[in-house]
Amino acid sequence: MNIVHEPARDIPVVDEADVLVIGGGPAGMIAAIAAARNGARTIVVERYGFLGGMAPNGLVGPILAIYHWYGAGRIVGGIPWEMLKRMEALGGAILGKDGPHVSFDPEVLKYVADQMTLEAGAEMRLHSTATAVSCDGDRMNGVILESKSGRQAVVAKVIVDATGDADIAAWGGNAFEKGHPETGAMQPMTLYFRLANVNTELMENPNNPETFYTMVETRELLQKAVDAGELPLFGGPWAPKSSTVRDGEAGVNMVRVWGDATDVLDLTRVEVTARDHVQRFVKFLKAHVPGFKNCYLYDTAPQIGVRETRRICGDYQLTVDDIAQSRQFGDGIALGGHIVDIHSLDGTTEQYGVRVEPYQIPYRSLLPTGMVNAIVTGRPISATHEAHASLRVMGTCMALGEAAGTAAALAARGSGLVRAVETSALVTQLKRQGAIVDTDGIQ
Repeated sequence: MNIVHEPARDIPVVDEADVLVIGGGPAGMIAAIAAARNGARTIVVERYGFLGGMAPNGLVGPILAIYHWYGAGRIVGGIPWEMLKRMEALGGAILGKDGPHVSFDPEVLKYVADQMTLEAGAEMRLHSTATAVSCDGDRMNGVILESKSGRQAVVAKVIVDATGDADIAAWGGNAFEKGHPETGAMQPMTLYFRLANVNTELMENPNNPETFYTMVETRELLQKAVDAGELPLFGGPWAPKSSTVRDGEAGVNMVRVWGDATDVLDLTRVEVTARDHVQRFVKFLKAHVPGFKNCYLYDTAPQIGVRETRRICGDYQLTVDDIAQSRQFGDGIALGGHIVDIHSLDGTTEQYGVRVEPYQIPYRSLLPTGMVNAIVTGRPISATHEAHASLRVMGTCMALGEAAGTAAALAARGSGLVRAVETSALVTQLKRQGAIVDTDGIQ
């Protein structure tokens, strides 16, 4: 393979922090707020010009797992709940009225995330992409960033990997897994799109099988078109008022394209393919589905939604048995409660035959085995393929973000060693912040 030689150079350290959060998505933005509120000098790095990640950037909606899927109650509190309540006050979220789902307005989420991060005292570095890490053995010293300002470094006592793909942990040499344990296949990616001028009144009629959430008759029509070779594989389709809270609009989840989102060429192919599929699906909906006759494509998400890439090897690997048995842990720091939601290669959605009751996620699952001062949060934590399919949703990731940010701040008060954090102190502090960490706290 041909190579280009890059001369050695010194990279300026432009900032130092107690806690450096890489990635400002559902987990990262909450982690930054939590760390700063707990007294740590905190910097959050985000490659886009806003926080929120897949919520505004992927238009992924609704936000799932704030409430238990089967109705046990609200399983996420603390900072995520505070954020949603502030969004609700601005007309940007609908809470407690659609089962386990939280509909939201992406623009309101971006604004509230900005305000809460600044109020907490965390510094944002937007339009900045992490490209490499600096390590001294098993200790991560800092992260190399690329931006319009050039190549720069930020060093920190504790680093929180909230990239969604465990980029930082992987670049630091930590072991990881990908996809199905036998085939390596990862769940498909979805490009959400929003339609305007939808007859939502017709679709919300409970006597109409074309309900606003799951379009039963449409699925049958779509499958016939797929079987005839007229349309590509699809998921759902689901058309909730998911990443919009306005009448007359629908956020549609039906695109399914397979690939590896950690491979830039694969990701490019998937993005281009998905946009083609959107155009074909919109044409079909307009022609065949009541309620969509006069709709038009309002927008597609700036980035395709990614369900699965890397999962770190951590101190404890959460399993589907842990979920099925609602296993409790001495270091439980968050609750999950979403179904084991696996989107398979044939376009179907499997629930793995497990009725998921609220379950705990241990702090150990956030700790990469090969690093002493790093925490991984969000969907790439240490879990099996099946367990990941439950915890990967945004509500759970937000709860994991609060745990990671709080733990990072506690670690930064000392040597930065994340395993030196007393889990009892961490759990106590999370509860003080209003986080729900065990089934006794369900509301």
